Amino acid sequence: MRELAVHRDAWRARHIDDYQIQVAAGCFCPWPSNPGILEVRGGMAVALRDTSGKSMGKLREPWSVYTVEGLFDAVEQSARRSDVLEVAYDPQYGYPAMIRGIGRVGLPDNWFWVKASRLTPSR
Repeated sequence: MRELAVHRDAWRARHIDDYQIQVAAGCFCPWPSNPGILEVRGGMAVALRDTSGKSMGKLREPWSVYTVEGLFDAVEQSARRSDVLEVAYDPQYGYPAMIRGIGRVGLPDNWFWVKASRLTPSR
């Protein structure tokens, strides 16, 4: 959790509240795993587009929860609940770029992953 706190503090020190970020998530469940571009204003998700820039309609999970703060929250929650957790941080901005885990080792269909990339600040 110390590594998470260091990266989260460094992210917050950058004061980047308006940005776009590409996110994709997958698990044993039937969630769509295709990437989406999440537009964030004032730290809140405001729009969701596909990778060609076309609107994907209303904000919805799994994409809408993965603002950068949401990614940090996901790591924190997963660290408390999962038997196995692997996190890789973006080398430029320090946000969680890959989160992979297994909720309970030994149970079938109990894995998850989140990938985040291509963060582009708006200003």
